[in-house]
Amino acid sequence: MRYLALLGSHERQGITAGYLQAVLDSLPASAEVETVFLRDYDIYPDTKEKPCPALDEIEAKMAASDFWIVCVPTYWGGMAGVMKQFFDCMRFRLVRMNSVADTLPGKYKDKHYLSMTTCFISSTENFFTGITDQTFVTIDRILTGAGLIKVGEFVGTGTWGTEAPRPEKLTECHRLGKKIADRPRKDDNTLKRYILLFFMIAIMALATMGLQAWWFGVFAAGKFWLTYATFVVIFYVLLASILHFFTFVRHRRR
Repeated sequence: MRYLALLGSHERQGITAGYLQAVLDSLPASAEVETVFLRDYDIYPDTKEKPCPALDEIEAKMAASDFWIVCVPTYWGGMAGVMKQFFDCMRFRLVRMNSVADTLPGKYKDKHYLSMTTCFISSTENFFTGITDQTFVTIDRILTGAGLIKVGEFVGTGTWGTEAPRPEKLTECHRLGKKIADRPRKDDNTLKRYILLFFMIAIMALATMGLQAWWFGVFAAGKFWLTYATFVVIFYVLLASILHFFTFVRHRRR
């Protein structure tokens, strides 16, 4: 298994890098691991007039890896500009677009990724303010748009005024490292999710209609099960069609 860590921090040996290293240290000794410190590269928009060799080099590493670890600090409620610049420049290398500008998964479909970020504020404050949410939303929008499958995420809070990673957060990173090493690789189980959706609708409809039948006495009328079955099927078809339209036909990523 080959792992590629993309580090978008300003410091090579900072707190954010320390959390990333804790994850990498927990991977099996047999794993092939490489870290790309984005500040080492001259990254700029790739054009016909001025190609960007750095993007070619990093893209080759991404293509050769099975698992990506995206690690970037959160500044001003979003990911640090180093990583944002990289993803912006990689846009047409990560995805393909059709004639109506729908974003379609590219050649990296079905790879896996872990997202990591850090921030100054405490875990409690971050829970209520969600300062790191936009960082994860951006990462997920980009990588799920490219067809990758998310395995997990990590938030290293309380970095203000500290000079080293927090021990309890390092422990969490070690657990994540073991998780992504032991987790069997699998594709995005779309069919399984639709089956689960059907059973969720069936159970909720049975509970709702069962209470109505008990309250109003319609169960004795003999039409309860027929009404229940037709309701579940019709509701499922309509809901599944809407979900399919927005997630697959229109390719609108969350």
